[in-house]
Amino acid sequence: MITPLPLSISHQRGTERRVVVVSGEISMQSAPWMSLAFAGAARAAEPLALDLSRAEAEDDGAIPLLVNGVRRLHRRRRDLVLVCPPGPVRTALGRAGVAARLRILDDGDGLAGPPLAPAGPGTAVAVGHRRGTLARRGTLLAEATLAIEHRHADPTLGVADVAHAIATSTRQLQRVLAEIGGSTFRHELAAVRMQHAAALLQTTQEPVAEISGRVGYRHPAQFAKAFRRHHGAAPSAFRRLAPSVNGEVALARDPPPPRWRGAAAV
Repeated sequence: MITPLPLSISHQRGTERRVVVVSGEISMQSAPWMSLAFAGAARAAEPLALDLSRAEAEDDGAIPLLVNGVRRLHRRRRDLVLVCPPGPVRTALGRAGVAARLRILDDGDGLAGPPLAPAGPGTAVAVGHRRGTLARRGTLLAEATLAIEHRHADPTLGVADVAHAIATSTRQLQRVLAEIGGSTFRHELAAVRMQHAAALLQTTQEPVAEISGRVGYRHPAQFAKAFRRHHGAAPSAFRRLAPSVNGEVALARDPPPPRWRGAAAV
């Protein structure tokens, strides 16, 4: 007997956008299908909205999986609008600096419409791939996400270390990051470090140089350069703007898109 996933993902036709609605519990069991669905949604021709108002993230790993999933989707779709009411997920997005890059709505009134296709975790399954292969790749992405989250402070962390930790090959991990995450290991590691740095700047009074070391940088100048490139503001300026309502940081200007192709400093 197959146990149904506690998560469904449906596509609806909004007034101006395709709306991807996530309903149910985010967990290690359901995160692979969430990642596959987000990868499929990134290929939509219409402007895109993501509705998380019915998503639940209660266990310790769920919020990092969701935050990183939203960050990857937005990197591929700059037109993304997010529906996310105030609460733990919204606060986590704000503290990670992801919310500052997005247009976020408290509710989806006016966005949602009739379903476009049957809902379900398999919505994003690509033609030509076996379901089992996709499930395995989605699981590897979720495991790699949590492994990077856990070890991001290690200045020597490399792709081979994460591949070993999740029992896969370096080549396979790089393929998963590229095909499902739309990213590279170098960019993923830098992005996670920058998310944790943003949270520390907002929630502590630690000197920037100390925060630099806590997120895996040996040299504060290298950290400051990477932070400015990722968040669009220097660490000290970012801190001055925080905290703000609902744990979000509203930067004075939109940060530039991250130049991850060989440019992200680690």
